[in-house]
Amino acid sequence: MSQTAAHQRYLGVGITLIVAGSALALAAAYAVHLIGLPEKNSFGADLYPQVPRGWIPTLLAQIVSLGGLLGAMAGMTLAFLYKREMTWARASIGAFLFTGLMIILYGVIPNEFLTVTQSKLDWSGLKEWVKIPKVLTLGNEITISAAAIKDIIGQGYILTVTGGIAVTMWRWQERSKRLAEQAPPVEVSKYGRPLTKVER
Repeated sequence: MSQTAAHQRYLGVGITLIVAGSALALAAAYAVHLIGLPEKNSFGADLYPQVPRGWIPTLLAQIVSLGGLLGAMAGMTLAFLYKREMTWARASIGAFLFTGLMIILYGVIPNEFLTVTQSKLDWSGLKEWVKIPKVLTLGNEITISAAAIKDIIGQGYILTVTGGIAVTMWRWQERSKRLAEQAPPVEVSKYGRPLTKVER
């Protein structure tokens, strides 16, 4: 497959992902809006009784919406950046996508986690979840509260994401170095034979 044909294929698949991911993200976001509505309106009548309520359906719809958004971002990467020569315009698109991904990873997801654990599940410091045996604490009574568990999960997530990003960026740079060291691809004709440039 020639480079132009590959780019056309990436463009087609990428645009499909953009359209499908955007539609899924918007539909799931609208579902989050419906789930968050009160069960009755100001006149006492049932308001969308077929729509489930509660934090679990809300969380599931948010996850679906996030998945659609990430799919659309992957489509933009595939359509406009993947295996293409870097220009200022493509660098701007890449910076936009990377910034958006970092906002999702470091802002949106931790915020939603705190919202669920604090307001919905009430993981407060008053709830003692783990009691460490006194044998391990020299006779002292030490307990771990739900709030401490929440903080451990939150900080563990941040450390994992940061480490994952660092490893991914390093491996991507190594991949770019390997590709740069390889011989340039040989163009082939429509008959499958390599093209040679004849000097006159």
